[in-house]
Amino acid sequence: MIMEGLTLGAEVPDGLGGRGARLWRETVEVWQLTPAHLVLLEEACRISDRLDVLNSMILRGSPQVKGDGEELPDISGVLAEARQQQGALRTVIAEIRQGQVGFPPAPSAEGEGSGVSDLTARIARKQAES
Repeated sequence: MIMEGLTLGAEVPDGLGGRGARLWRETVEVWQLTPAHLVLLEEACRISDRLDVLNSMILRGSPQVKGDGEELPDISGVLAEARQQQGALRTVIAEIRQGQVGFPPAPSAEGEGSGVSDLTARIARKQAES
């Protein structure tokens, strides 16, 4: 359904695995995203699925699965790729969060914004009170 330039309730894209499909469904239920940010969400979902594959590769090569003097495979490349994918996922999720429409920043306990400038202002007020 399209409403005021937003795509809401978009169907889960083809080809997503379990984790990616869950991320898609739960995100579109909560956030209102522009079509461009839905593209980013789809990529985040694919990265999530990719992380599941990398995790299964890591588990297959870990000492918890093999042992008894058996030579373990070198999984350092898989670990490095998993770290890179985790960083990419964090970046894409941050970009998606910035693309939310109609949701103000979460207020702090004091009823103020939660951004860095709000934190800086609160610190300055506390120091002035002391």
